[in-house]
Amino acid sequence: MQKQSSWNKMVHAPFKKVVAFDLLCILMGVPIGAGIATAFLTGDIYKILPGG
Repeated sequence: MQKQSSWNKMVHAPFKKVVAFDLLCILMGVPIGAGIATAFLTGDIYKILPGG
């Protein structure tokens, strides 16, 4: 049983960290992506870009 629990700790701890990291990236990326999409749709992208 001890071997099983240590194996579970080895496998699941990094997995949880990866999932949390992915969720963090998605949560950060959604507003950025939405802002870029809105800028494209409204034409504000030309104001954001240098020389626009």
